[in-house]
Amino acid sequence: MKFIGGFKLGLLLIFLIPNLGCDAFKYGYTENKALNSYYLVTDSKRNFGKKRINYNESFHNCPCFTNFLQARGYPAFIYEYKTDLKCKGIKLFYPSSDSVFVFEESKKGKHYSFIKESRNMDEAEKLTYERIKSGY
Repeated sequence: MKFIGGFKLGLLLIFLIPNLGCDAFKYGYTENKALNSYYLVTDSKRNFGKKRINYNESFHNCPCFTNFLQARGYPAFIYEYKTDLKCKGIKLFYPSSDSVFVFEESKKGKHYSFIKESRNMDEAEKLTYERIKSGY
C-alpha cells in the first residue's frame, strides 16, 4: 500500500514540477547559498549572481522587477536577505551610477516584490564591490 501511495506522489511531482517552472524551483533550491551574501553579476551563463536575478524574476513574477531590469540592465552585484518579518529582499547595486535599488516583498509569503528604496551606495558597499571584484 505504501508503495502505491509513494508511486502516486512521484507521478504527481513528475507532472507538477515542470508546470511550476524550473527557475522558481531553482530559486528555492539555491536560496540558502544566496542569503546574506554579495555576488557579482556577469554575462557568463554560469554566473551565480545572474542566475539569482533570473530566479528572482521568475519566482516573484513581478512586472515591476522585470520592467526595472529591462530599463536599467543587470546590476554589477547583488545582495539577498530576509527582513525581520521574514520577507524576501534583494539589493541591486549599480556602481557606475553610484546607485542601489532595494526590492522587497510586502509581507511574508506574498511572492511579489516592489521597489522599496533607491539611494546612493555607501562607503562600505563601495569597498565590498572592490573586494568581490578582486576575488576576495
